[in-house]
Amino acid sequence: MRLLTFCLLVFLVFASPTFAYPQDQLEDCISSAQKNPNVKDVAESSIEQYCDCALRLIVDEKRDVRESGYQCASENFD
Repeated sequence: MRLLTFCLLVFLVFASPTFAYPQDQLEDCISSAQKNPNVKDVAESSIEQYCDCALRLIVDEKRDVRESGYQCASENFD
């Protein structure tokens, strides 16, 4: 019983995060954002965070695309 509890604890601690959206959508978003001249001076990490935020809201939470984009842009771009 202790071994089972230990194994479950190890699986919970070392579980990797899962995303409902496919990785290729994240890559497409980042690529598209980098081509936008309005964000040419923005750090790549901010673009990645923006895309992750937007995709989580749109795909995972099924929220409106435009509202999600605005919300994530205001959170990640100065």
